[in-house]
Amino acid sequence: MELYSISYTDLTTNQFFELLKLRISVFVVEQNCPYQELDDLDLISDHFFGSLDGQLVALGRVYKDLNTICIGRVAVKSSYRKKGYARKLMEFILQDVKTKFPDLTIELSAQEYLINFYISLGFKTHGETFLEDGIPHVKMTYFN
Repeated sequence: MELYSISYTDLTTNQFFELLKLRISVFVVEQNCPYQELDDLDLISDHFFGSLDGQLVALGRVYKDLNTICIGRVAVKSSYRKKGYARKLMEFILQDVKTKFPDLTIELSAQEYLINFYISLGFKTHGETFLEDGIPHVKMTYFN
């Protein structure tokens, strides 16, 4: 899988279209969760994605909020799951963030069923489970 990190301002129209198409496919259609998928955070984010044979298979976004780096919208196309692509993408994201922002806290909101995956990458839970768009999530912070 080829991995990329591109700021919003440097994304091509087609790249942004493909990112949104996959995000909507996973977060809105597949999870049956109608919500505003496109938001203003896209404008200040670096967009990470992985392609295989020219096809987008995984993505995520990262933005800075004061002294915290926030990772979100991590998704893998359904037909490519359970093949290690989410791990490869997250390792790429974490390496990039640690290099650019070595002194900042890294956080994310994980869907409850993915907690162990994020723990295996060095994240720890904090706080109570909460509903975000009707789906149980928990805040997690990276320690590594």
